[in-house]
Amino acid sequence: MKEFTFNILVRIQEYSFFRAARHTMAMLMPIAVVGSYFKVLNDLIFTPNGLIYNIFSLDKILSDHIWYAGSFVCRGMVEITFGVFGVYASYFMARYTARLYHKDSTMAGLTAVSIMLFCSYASSSGRDARMPFTASLLQVNALFIALVVGYCVGQVFHLLGKNYSYVKDEGTKVLQKRAGAAALPSFVSLLAGILLGIIIYELQLKLLNSASFNEIVSRMQTTNNFAEVLVLSVAITFLDWLGIGFPLHSLSGTVNNAYTAENLTYTLRHGNSWNVPYKFLGSSLINTYGTMGGASVVLAIIVLMLLIRSNRENEINAKINLLPATFGSTLGFNIGLPLILNPVFLIPSIVIPLINMTLAAAAISLHVIPVCVYQILKGTPGLLVSFFGTNGNWAALIFTILLFLLDIVLLLPVVIFNEKMVTRINNQKKG
Repeated sequence: MKEFTFNILVRIQEYSFFRAARHTMAMLMPIAVVGSYFKVLNDLIFTPNGLIYNIFSLDKILSDHIWYAGSFVCRGMVEITFGVFGVYASYFMARYTARLYHKDSTMAGLTAVSIMLFCSYASSSGRDARMPFTASLLQVNALFIALVVGYCVGQVFHLLGKNYSYVKDEGTKVLQKRAGAAALPSFVSLLAGILLGIIIYELQLKLLNSASFNEIVSRMQTTNNFAEVLVLSVAITFLDWLGIGFPLHSLSGTVNNAYTAENLTYTLRHGNSWNVPYKFLGSSLINTYGTMGGASVVLAIIVLMLLIRSNRENEINAKINLLPATFGSTLGFNIGLPLILNPVFLIPSIVIPLINMTLAAAAISLHVIPVCVYQILKGTPGLLVSFFGTNGNWAALIFTILLFLLDIVLLLPVVIFNEKMVTRINNQKKG
């Protein structure tokens, strides 16, 4: 059974979509890592509710010029990495898909970028004249749609494009001939992209942005029904694995609603949060214990790869992303390994948060740990979220560490399995 599953997953990884996606994310890993580091810096230091900013009272230490300059640089670097990540992803996805079939990969990539920008413009048009493009459609949280657009363009080039061979020194005539050969697939792709843009504009569709998932996010934030929390968690973690990170991202920030306010009011009146009226709010459970601010799965895998050290590339990737992942910025590793769209990590990405939340709910019911009610500063390490969220309860911290160790144990066979699969795929390429 194990060998059968292994062979099935290897075959899935060899499908053109997954091959192109794997190459795309490998190429974009440096951009994602740079974005992760600047996001951590911004969250920790250059945000008024950042962890280091408040611990060291940087408003009194740093001059305004230095603080605003640092904030400008960090926010700018996050925008040019994660803010337009879909542009990079669509380009390389189309390029690698076309390359699989020996077509003109550069022209395919440029066509995909044009379609992404037009659809973003169509989604924004008529809403805000100052913003010609809808940023959410181009962000890293909408990575899946960029990959799909790039893949579709690559397939059009596969079906309609002429074979292309790399020429070292291309003269003007060669380039003109190359552009002419790519005219038909480029025109068909752009026509399909324009039609999609018209549909988006006429129906005022909001493709893959935070507003698209308002209902699921709002329900997760307000429900106190633990069974419903688990069901919604499955949907949210699956979307995150797919490359649609808006729902999970929305839940990882500060959540303010009537239910959290009532919990906080009760805590302030009674001096503790053991018997708050809403013990199982989804927004609290999934971020505090389910994903632990990114530590439950991502940081556990990083730790395992640093311990196992069976794959040099993965070990380097883990070392580079250890610091940002510790402080909750996990996108660099999600894209670099990758975890996104990796069939091996689909079930663990969904099941492990469910296990964590179930154990946390049981511990809360048995009064082993109190409920997290306090707001968390940005950049707080995932393992410390429960500690600060319960106003320094040591039982909550110990419980979270034990959960993290359990996650490491559960992920050990999965990481070993993934290492073997990567080795098999690399050997097949060499063969």
